[in-house]
Amino acid sequence: MLRSTLILIGALFAPIAGHGSEAANYPEKPIRIVVPYLPGGAADVITRRIAERLSQRVRQPVIIDNKPGGNTLIGTEAVAKAAPDGYTLYSTNTTLVQMPFLYPGRYDARRDFKPIAQYAESPLALAVLTSVPANNVKEFVAHMKSRPEKTTYGTSGVGGTQHIFSEAFKRATGVDSVQVPFRGEPPLVLDFIGGRVDWFIATPHAVYPHVKAGKVKLLAVTGQQRFDLAPTVPTFKEEGITDLVVVGWYALFTPAATPAPIIEKLSKEVSEIVRAPEFSQFLRDNGLVPTGLGHQEFEPKLRETEDAFGRMIRENSIRID
Repeated sequence: MLRSTLILIGALFAPIAGHGSEAANYPEKPIRIVVPYLPGGAADVITRRIAERLSQRVRQPVIIDNKPGGNTLIGTEAVAKAAPDGYTLYSTNTTLVQMPFLYPGRYDARRDFKPIAQYAESPLALAVLTSVPANNVKEFVAHMKSRPEKTTYGTSGVGGTQHIFSEAFKRATGVDSVQVPFRGEPPLVLDFIGGRVDWFIATPHAVYPHVKAGKVKLLAVTGQQRFDLAPTVPTFKEEGITDLVVVGWYALFTPAATPAPIIEKLSKEVSEIVRAPEFSQFLRDNGLVPTGLGHQEFEPKLRETEDAFGRMIRENSIRID
């Protein structure tokens, strides 16, 4: 009887001991971070900088694996199906919680992923060339409506954050513009600067250098309050558009079944990397707001974003044809 009881106790506690051992020895080989975008975009640039520092801290190579395409589904599904052992991670933005509303059944953000850490928040901004004769949203809307030809707006992909926000902007203002989707934000910015699209809802990272160079001006930003890097630019809410208050973010995730001790370890390492003064300044220099939130702090914000995007997608009848 005593021997049977000891065997039962050992069986109950074996998985816990195993997970603790995994975390204590983790990582024992290179870590791969999948980015669902082309090199050069905000998610890629941030992730590469984090990977360098994480590699130094854990003393293992941290490799970036760019998997663009399919509206981020290629990268997302690859990670969702990966072994939940802490060696395949996912660095992305709010598209993670948007795509399930547009591609039902492909994956479930809550079921398939666990957050590790949030790097930064990023309000989006209505960007136009400085040659556009408008200095606020009201003037811009009047200018767009006065043009006899069809106007255009750019996005980094159908169904992405820019598409959703742009359609909400159109619905709120009556601007009639046609979407021109690009394969990522870098080629979009090139065509925008070249005057081949009229406007777009930009991430500050993408246009910040052009704003400083005097080629681009920002007319409004998302969020409940003004953006520190552009304090003179009003929020959409201040301009009378109450729907555009969601703020984007960049964060690291792992397959959902990854052991909790490994998530805790990664969360601590990544949060400390982001909170370091030099790294926080790097994010600010790229038009982002550093946060460095661990998984427990980020979880409620993640769910709020998911709910907000679900509502925006439904209200603006966003769909993938």
